[in-house]
Amino acid sequence: MAEMGPKRQVLGLAVLLVLCFGAAGIGGAVTSPQIGNWYVTLAKPSWNPPNWVFGPVWSALYLGMAVAAWLVWRQKGLSGARGPLALFSVQLALNTLW
Repeated sequence: MAEMGPKRQVLGLAVLLVLCFGAAGIGGAVTSPQIGNWYVTLAKPSWNPPNWVFGPVWSALYLGMAVAAWLVWRQKGLSGARGPLALFSVQLALNTLW
């Protein structure tokens, strides 16, 4: 594989960040109106984290997913990582639908 220039690497990371956080935004937009209806009524254990923790944790997870996909793409290129990136795309779509 030919060496990627820094601009292409930054663009690739930006695209993956937009995809991952776009998926998070879509999932959040669909889910958040329903949280008041069912989540508050759940019997939660005493060790349940406070509600404010979920936003930063989910953000860190989606950031990690974007960086992981970027590292695979950067190392193998699109054609070399077609299988892993296809699985990543399926997982991201399922995560959005969840």
